[in-house]
Amino acid sequence: MVMHLRTALLGIFLLFFTATQSEAYAAVSDTRVAVDPASRLLPAPQKVALTNQTIALSNAWTIAPGANIAKDDIAITDLMHEFKKRFNLQVKLQSPSKATSAKTIRLTLRPGAVAIGAVNGYKPEELKKQAYRIKLSANAIDITANAPAGLFYGVQTLLQLVQEDNDKLSLPQGEITDWPDLELRMIYWDDAHHLERFAAMKRIIRQAAHFKINAIALKLEGHFQYKDAKPIVEPYAYTPAEYQELTDYAKKHHLDLIPFLDAPAHVAFILKHPEYADLRAYANNNYQFSTVNPKVDELLFKMYDNLIEANKGVKYIFLSTDEAYYAGKPENEQAKAKELGGNGRLLAHFISRIANELHKKGRNVLIWGEYPLEPGDIAYLPPHLINGVYDSETAALYKKQGIRQLVYASTQGMEPLFPTYYSYPKHKFIPADSVNTKLLTDDEMAQGELKAGRVAGLLRSISTAVAEKKSDFLGTVIAGWGDSGLHPESFWLGYVTGSAIAWNHKSVTAAELTDRFYYSFYGPGATDMDKVYQLLSAQAQFWKDSWDEMPLMLRTPILGSHLRIFDEPRHLFDHTISSLSVPSAGDLSLSKDWAAGNAQRLKVAKEYLAQNNELLGLLHANLRNVKYQQYNLRAFLTIAQLCRQELNLLIDLERINSFLQLAAKLSSSDPSAAIAMVDQALDQAKIIRNQRNKTYQSLVSVWYEEWFPRVLEANGRTYLDKVDDIKDHIPVRTVDMSYLIYRQLNYPLGQWAEETQKARNAFAAKNGLSQRTGSLNWKDAEQLD
Repeated sequence: MVMHLRTALLGIFLLFFTATQSEAYAAVSDTRVAVDPASRLLPAPQKVALTNQTIALSNAWTIAPGANIAKDDIAITDLMHEFKKRFNLQVKLQSPSKATSAKTIRLTLRPGAVAIGAVNGYKPEELKKQAYRIKLSANAIDITANAPAGLFYGVQTLLQLVQEDNDKLSLPQGEITDWPDLELRMIYWDDAHHLERFAAMKRIIRQAAHFKINAIALKLEGHFQYKDAKPIVEPYAYTPAEYQELTDYAKKHHLDLIPFLDAPAHVAFILKHPEYADLRAYANNNYQFSTVNPKVDELLFKMYDNLIEANKGVKYIFLSTDEAYYAGKPENEQAKAKELGGNGRLLAHFISRIANELHKKGRNVLIWGEYPLEPGDIAYLPPHLINGVYDSETAALYKKQGIRQLVYASTQGMEPLFPTYYSYPKHKFIPADSVNTKLLTDDEMAQGELKAGRVAGLLRSISTAVAEKKSDFLGTVIAGWGDSGLHPESFWLGYVTGSAIAWNHKSVTAAELTDRFYYSFYGPGATDMDKVYQLLSAQAQFWKDSWDEMPLMLRTPILGSHLRIFDEPRHLFDHTISSLSVPSAGDLSLSKDWAAGNAQRLKVAKEYLAQNNELLGLLHANLRNVKYQQYNLRAFLTIAQLCRQELNLLIDLERINSFLQLAAKLSSSDPSAAIAMVDQALDQAKIIRNQRNKTYQSLVSVWYEEWFPRVLEANGRTYLDKVDDIKDHIPVRTVDMSYLIYRQLNYPLGQWAEETQKARNAFAAKNGLSQRTGSLNWKDAEQLD
């Protein structure tokens, strides 16, 4: 990892400055710190005074908790567990009754012990609960906090401070005093289209807590076993007991696992079921609930009750109200909307009804305060709400209403395969006027341009909002949307850096935050991780650009947009590339030269294939060397391999075209050789299929290590295979994981192979040559031969 110049200069300054601050840390060091350890901490602490003197860590150290700290407090158990897991250190726990000895890690819990500086949060007393101070000297390490959460966060910082030099472990001497700027640092975890295995979800919770993320909004849709909505429960779903266990595990780690349920929109997972068809806003549309049907309220209250019953101990709940496009527009809603004062007022009335009942149950209700809510509608929302999407234009109105807010930012939106952490120029290989104007989905329009990359966008969004001082901020929510079917392991760079910005956004750049992430997330053995993320971003972007977009009508059309319901359903665009030419049965001649028509596409694909070689080399090197995140890197490897397989597909189509061109030239002079060339082309198509299937099956195997299988039936339950009528969420296009190779499966190479084999056999018969049998079975993702 190459440290940016500013980071290096800052580290040199800190080393010089802090070394002169106190003679208390002038003890002779055991080793020297090669790099300022404070520059690797994430989040960046508020106050750092570390010296270049160090402390040797060994099994001689013990932990001495204060008398008011339970032996099973997570700060103690996590420190012991992580010392063993990360560093093979066996530190023992002292009894509170015994006097502390040399080489002691003292844990102290005392309200008011740690003072904090100026903060942006509305309630500094809540922020004080997360504050801690670490003092590191030759024979004692003191972690002091005002409350248990701060003690736990102090331990996490201590773990990040440990320096490894071969078999030697050390810590810097000095002092850190730290607290968050914002109280709540939430990430949104999208399990609408997949579900993590139980152990994987616990790992995710533990990992988030390590980086001082203290809330996860968990969207499960049908992946929870609702007692009062059984038709929507999918083949794999958490039981209430499992959900409560995850909730308790999260609470133990000072993190809230927050139930997330959509209403009134984004509810195709409910309304696609015939049992709930009468709850629709439009009879033929499964996207949105009616906002005036009392049966909707009844169902929502039951579903929320089921979630709350399995989520005891959490004070928040998410009523996801985004993109409720059609509130007040159906005929049976228009009169009520007019009576209340407009469509936004009708949505505000719906929100208030549901949120007030949830608030009575002891929950603080989070919503998305957006269209069709207008500024004038905000005054009709209950003040106990929390708005999850900050808007500079309406922030003061929410504050006036007493509604606290979160800054919303995203680590991923609609990108396929991998988030746009680094943005590259788009490629277009067909003339702009060669197809009709593309119908953009609402999600694609909202995506916008990401020229600065995701981390820079997070920093800009959060720091700008905080600087405006228009809101009583509660915190941030960093989203990673699963609607494009990405592996959520790809979201962690944004999750961690975005939440770190909420902790402390002062004097950090996007590059510095990214560097801190690579070291703290992957450990000291990581090599050129920034290059890995650059290459993955580029490969994923070219994966999308390398195919053209045409109205292929592969899925049922959508019925409307954010503006209105269409007069006629409209087909979205799908990915395709031009098909190969089928040789003539008479002389094996071709109607077109496929390679000539795709010359620029092939040229760029070969450049990206060379980049893919570099990416695979870096991933394999890091798999050998990094200490942490082996699964993360293996998931990244499958993404790189999927991109590689598609690049090879394009080059192999060029190879097939060359065989066909040669066959046409030889057809009159050497029919036998011409037939051999056609057979080579058909064999190459089979090679493409086999490579695709091997890559796909390998990917599925890795992803299913942490995911439950996506299947039609299991556990006595069946998945209802129907798409959303408004949103095109790619994973919903297939029941299984084949959405990742969806465009390949629907590319007409199988049809080409069938027609080419017929032409080949007709030409062979005319020339007294043998017939070819068998078929390609292009759409079979399992076959290998």
